[in-house]
Amino acid sequence: MITGCFPHVDEETRNILQSAMVEAKDLTDFSNILCDKVCHESDNPLTIYFAYNYCQETDIERLQDAGKYSVLAEPILIYLNMPRGMLPDWDDSQRAIKEVLQAAPNDWIACHIYIGWRGYAERRHPEISTDLKIMSLLESRIEKDEDFSYFLPQLYGIKAARFAKERSMDEAIKMYDLAINEAKKQDNPAALIGALFWKVGMVKRLDVAEAKVILEQHRQISEEWGMAGSLANNHHQLGHIAMARGEFNLALHHQLKRMEIGNSLGWDQEVFKLIIADLHNMMGNGAKALETLTMIQGDTIRNRPRFNIQEAWAMVNLGNIDDAETEISKAREILLRSDQEVLLGFVYLVEGLIEKAKLDFENAEFTLERALDIFERYLNVAFINIALIHLCDIEIESFTSSSKNIELSGPWMARLLYQVEKKDLPGFEAQAKLLKAKFLMKQAHIDESSKLVSEVRKISESPNVEYLEKVAEVLIPELRK
Repeated sequence: MITGCFPHVDEETRNILQSAMVEAKDLTDFSNILCDKVCHESDNPLTIYFAYNYCQETDIERLQDAGKYSVLAEPILIYLNMPRGMLPDWDDSQRAIKEVLQAAPNDWIACHIYIGWRGYAERRHPEISTDLKIMSLLESRIEKDEDFSYFLPQLYGIKAARFAKERSMDEAIKMYDLAINEAKKQDNPAALIGALFWKVGMVKRLDVAEAKVILEQHRQISEEWGMAGSLANNHHQLGHIAMARGEFNLALHHQLKRMEIGNSLGWDQEVFKLIIADLHNMMGNGAKALETLTMIQGDTIRNRPRFNIQEAWAMVNLGNIDDAETEISKAREILLRSDQEVLLGFVYLVEGLIEKAKLDFENAEFTLERALDIFERYLNVAFINIALIHLCDIEIESFTSSSKNIELSGPWMARLLYQVEKKDLPGFEAQAKLLKAKFLMKQAHIDESSKLVSEVRKISESPNVEYLEKVAEVLIPELRK
C-alpha cells in the first residue's frame, strides 16, 4: 500500500513515508506518526498529499490546523471539508481535478490523484456517468502497464460502484471479488478492507450467512492492522444485518458500539443517532426515540427530512397523532423537492401508520403499499417486512367473516408468512406468529393463540429480540389482563 508509490515520488516524500512505516506498529499508529512528521518536518506538496491520503480523520484535522496544504490534495479536500450530508458543486469538483492533474509531477501520481477522486465522485455525483474520457484512458493504462497495476483494486471498486448504481448486483459483486483478489495479491490492506466493506453492502441483501463470513474477515484484518474506523464500520454492517432479520436489540447493540468507536475518533454522529432513533421506533419505543433525537442540535440538523420522519414515527408510537401529522408533512415538503425516493418511502410508511392509528384502514393500506413498492425496488429487507406486518395487521383488524375456521386473514398474511419462512428472519418470523395469534384470538381459538404467544415469549428471552414481549402486549391487549 505504501511502498508502491516509492518509484514515483521524490526523496523527501519517500524518506518520510519509509520512516513512519518503520516506526509504526499498525496503520493507526502510522497515521499518527506520519501526521506528526509532516506537521513538523515538511512543506513538500507531494509529501503533504500522501499524508492526506494515508492519515485518518482526526489526523487530517491536525494537518489542516497546522496549515499543511497541498494543491495536489484539493480534489479530495473539497469532499472532506464539506459539511456531512452535503456535496460540492459538480462543476467545481470537476474543475479542481482537471487543474490538479496538470500540476501532477508525473503520470503515475496523476493517476493516483484521479483514481482517489473518482472513488469519491463515483458514489456521490450522478453527473459522473458523463465524464468518461479520462477514465477510459486510465483503464487501458492500468490494465496494460505493470507499473499502473497498483491501481487495479481501485479501478475494480469504481466499476463495481457503477454496476451497483445500475442495480446490477451480480456484476457489482464480481467486480468487488476482483478488487479483493488484487488487493490480497498486492498486500494492500486498505484496499482489501474497502472492497470487503462495499461487497458486504451488496451481499447482505441476498445472503446473510455469506455477509457474516465476509464481515468476520473484515473484522480480523481491521484488528490486525489497527484500523478503528473499519471496526466501527464492521459494527454498522452487523447492525444492518441484525435489523434486516428483525433482531432489533442486537442491531441497537452494534450501532451503539459503532457510535462508541466513532466518538473516540471524533466522528460526526448525526446519522447514527438517527439510526438509533429508527431502531427504537421499530421496537415501538417512541419515548426512547425522542430522547435520542434530542441529542441532535436543532438549527444545525443536516438530515432534516430523516429527523422529521423519526420524530413523526415516535409521535405515532406515543399516540400523539396531531404532532405526528405536523412533523411528517415537513418531511414530505422537503422530499418532494428532491430525488431521495427511499426517504419518500419512509414518509409513506409513517403516513400509513398515522392513517392506521386513526382507523382509516382503506387509506392506510393504500399508503403502506406505496411504501412497500419503494422498499422492494431498493431491496430494503427490514422495511419490506415492517410494511408487510402493518398491512397484515390492518387485514386482521378489517376481517369480518363469521366463520371460525379460516386459516389466513387474507393475502397480506399469506405474503408475510411466505416472506419469513423462505428467509432466516427470526425477529420478523416471531412478529408474524404474533399476528397469527391475534387472528386466532379474533376467531376465539384461545388455546392455539396462547400456544403461539408462549412460543414468542420464549423467543423474547434472547437479548437479541427482547422487544418482542412489548410487541406481543401491543398487538394482543388481552395479554395484559
